[in-house]
Amino acid sequence: MIAWPAFGAGMLLLGAVVLALAVARRFPAPLLGMLGATAVTGLLATGLWLAGSPVAVTGRLWVAAVALLAPTAIALYPDGRPPTGLGWSAPALLVATGGLGIAYPAQFAYTGLIELVQYLLVLAMHWWRFEHSEPAARRSLQWLALGALPGSLIAGTAGFTLSRSGAAVIVLLVWAVLLTCLVVGIAAPDIRDIRRLTLAVSSHALTVLMVMSVFAGVLAGLDMIAGHRVTLAPGALGLIAAGCALGYAPFARLFRQIIEILLFGVRHDPIQAASRAGDQLGEDPIPALRSLRESLALPYAALVDGSGRIVAATGSAAGVVVQQPLSPTDPRLGRLEVGLRTGQSRLLRGDQQVLAVLAPALGQLMHARRLGADLQASRAAMVEGIEEERRRLRRDLHDGVGPRLTGLAYAADAARNVLGRDPERAATLLTGVRAEAGEAIAEVRRLVEGLRPPSLDQVGLEQALRQHARHLLRPDGRPLLVEVLVPVPLPPLGAAIEVAAYRIVVEALTNTARHADGEHAVVTLRRDGDVLAVEIRDDGAARGPWLPGVGITSMRERTELLGGSVVAGAGEDGGSVVATLPLVASVHR
Repeated sequence: MIAWPAFGAGMLLLGAVVLALAVARRFPAPLLGMLGATAVTGLLATGLWLAGSPVAVTGRLWVAAVALLAPTAIALYPDGRPPTGLGWSAPALLVATGGLGIAYPAQFAYTGLIELVQYLLVLAMHWWRFEHSEPAARRSLQWLALGALPGSLIAGTAGFTLSRSGAAVIVLLVWAVLLTCLVVGIAAPDIRDIRRLTLAVSSHALTVLMVMSVFAGVLAGLDMIAGHRVTLAPGALGLIAAGCALGYAPFARLFRQIIEILLFGVRHDPIQAASRAGDQLGEDPIPALRSLRESLALPYAALVDGSGRIVAATGSAAGVVVQQPLSPTDPRLGRLEVGLRTGQSRLLRGDQQVLAVLAPALGQLMHARRLGADLQASRAAMVEGIEEERRRLRRDLHDGVGPRLTGLAYAADAARNVLGRDPERAATLLTGVRAEAGEAIAEVRRLVEGLRPPSLDQVGLEQALRQHARHLLRPDGRPLLVEVLVPVPLPPLGAAIEVAAYRIVVEALTNTARHADGEHAVVTLRRDGDVLAVEIRDDGAARGPWLPGVGITSMRERTELLGGSVVAGAGEDGGSVVATLPLVASVHR
């Protein structure tokens, strides 16, 4: 009835595994406790059997280990909790059926009925858990499926084809494989590509079972036709076996596709496979790459930027790696790299379609990451510029205005001290105080104008530019003729836009006066939709392309800080600077 030596060896193996896991503290406590209870109960049953205890006692302990504790432990895999959405009602059903087997072992347990029912219950529970789990839990469940499904088929086949002792050895080996998969599924689920292992083992196990069934069916059919047991020559048996073997390869492929659809969904539809990967696409590309690997059963996937730096990778690039550009026109976006399956030298057509569909989405992600990096660099430059401006103001106040005010205070004290006895000396000191105060006032005005030109608040942007243009001189001393045009009155402008427009025009006119050969410049300010367009054109002859110096860089930083843009260059008709500033400034913060 029970192969006690093999059963005892299996429980001893389970006990050793539980002890090792308890020391390593890698398993959830409820799951480890149930496995430990299974091992203790099984070893107790084996020990009592060796001591000659009645079958009623040892048999019920065997049923408790096999039909109650072990299925419950597997039902709690991998996190020690019942399936989400089912609660403890599912494990309770297993406990109820196991209790029925303990109460009536001859009717239910020894016939294999309880084991079959509980096998189907556990299968249904884990199917539900798989559909409602995160990717990490799914990989653990796939390891469980790898250890349980093919092993069950092999053990069942061994029971019909081998002797009792031979079947017991096979069952013990299957039990060892199951324990190994249980441990790996929690301790190191990513050690191997579980999808490929599950598909290969399950498909070949089903194919072997089918071939054996067909072979046995043919022999049984011949016996039925002849009306007695037919003894065939070795050559005839070989022909039957060869005929069965012809169907091995096509049926293995068929079973692989069926299992792949049941466990992992359809992967042959590029849109669905790419959609599953796209659903996982976010700021972190790792989930999308992992979903892509799972959809296509690839050993490796990585996202590489335009400089060749790996941004994100999953899996191991042990074999051939192929590349898929993220954009056919912009190599700066980078590429997608995937590793081929063992034995392949190129991507299959369906895989290429999936990558072609997914590549643009990954390209947008890389573009967004690049913009984010540029924005971060711009913010850093802005902060650096602000700190440099503060340092300059502190230095000017400390080294310029501060000493002047200190000198004024000392001179005023000296004048007060000599006022009664030496009025002329006091008058001289006060005259110096007045002169020094004037210089301090001029210094303060210079600092204030550096922050924001006072003329903007006094006369507005247009007139402030006209005032500045009147004083521009060329290197030979002749004035630069500047015309300021405002075709349509400008709307009220924000302070930041006013300062930016003023500084851009001043910088452009200064460059024109210093470096251009022309004698005339035109400044045009106009509203163009939701932006303020600022154009500065001169009639100087081109001396070659403009190189971005301090002035052009300053203009570009000011416009980009407000969410605008600037284009500067020299043409046949002269130089030009065109800047656009959003009227509702999207300042980078």
